Amino acid sequence: MNPIARVLDRELHDLLDRLSAAVPPGCVEALHARHPSLRSRLDEVESHLAALRAAMLEAYGRWQRELEELENLWALAACRSTAEEPAEQAASLAA
Repeated sequence: MNPIARVLDRELHDLLDRLSAAVPPGCVEALHARHPSLRSRLDEVESHLAALRAAMLEAYGRWQRELEELENLWALAACRSTAEEPAEQAASLAA
C-alpha cells in the first residue's frame, strides 16, 4: 500500500470511528423511510469520495513514475558527463 492510500485509509477510518460514536442505531433505516433525499445525498457524496480517492491514487502513481523518470535522466546525465571528461582532458593536454 502506498503512502497516499495509507493516509486516505486512516482518514476514512477516523471518520467511521467518529460516525459510529455519533450516529444512533437505526439511523440508516430511518433515512430510507423519512428522508430519502438525504439518503440520496449521502450516497452521492460517498460515491464522489470514492472517485476522488481513485483519482488521487492514480495521480500518485503518475507522480511515482515521473520521479523515477527524473532519477533515470539524472543518472544518464551523470554517466554521460563522466564519460566525456577523459576526452576533454585529452584535448586540453594535446593543446
